[in-house]
Amino acid sequence: MSQSTDTPGFQPAASAQGGRSHFTAGSKLTGDLHVPGLVELLGHVDGKVSADAIVIEESGSVDGELHAAKVSIKGQFKGKIFGSVVNLHSTAKVSGEIFSETLCIESGAQVNSTCAVKKPT
Repeated sequence: MSQSTDTPGFQPAASAQGGRSHFTAGSKLTGDLHVPGLVELLGHVDGKVSADAIVIEESGSVDGELHAAKVSIKGQFKGKIFGSVVNLHSTAKVSGEIFSETLCIESGAQVNSTCAVKKPT
């Protein structure tokens, strides 16, 4: 996947400690997933995902929680998002709660969520 240039301020990149991980389309996981660096989700996760940066691609979905500095959703998500920068792309379908310092919602995104701004710590 190339880096996103269509959303200001969000450029997922592999961290020095982590790297870039892919959870492929058709894959299913029930439980917690902790990944250093960037994780790109093309399959389905039912549980908690923690990483430096999380991208749910259009074919991806998560039911549970996301914990990351940067979160980008192009697919489906239900649950709670905890992130510094959260971007919901035009193809996103999101329901639940969003806790972030910065939230960007593109036109066309389907969002049924409560949102709260959290201060940087």
